[in-house]
Amino acid sequence: MAEDDDHLRELVKDALEEEDYQVTDCMNGQEAINLFDKNKFDICLLDIMMPVKDGFTRCKKNTPAK
Repeated sequence: MAEDDDHLRELVKDALEEEDYQVTDCMNGQEAINLFDKNKFDICLLDIMMPVKDGFTRCKKNTPAK
């Protein structure tokens, strides 16, 4: 999960963990890219407006060309 707002990131992380999800969180799009490239995740939750790289940039990085 990538979210630059500390409070919101903790709220979402806590809520997901209460439902027994394992959560890896980061604070910006570049961190999300680095984590996603090195790990296998079932789902990726992204904030659209983040510092360094936004959520759209993160999505485009692994989206196959049409």
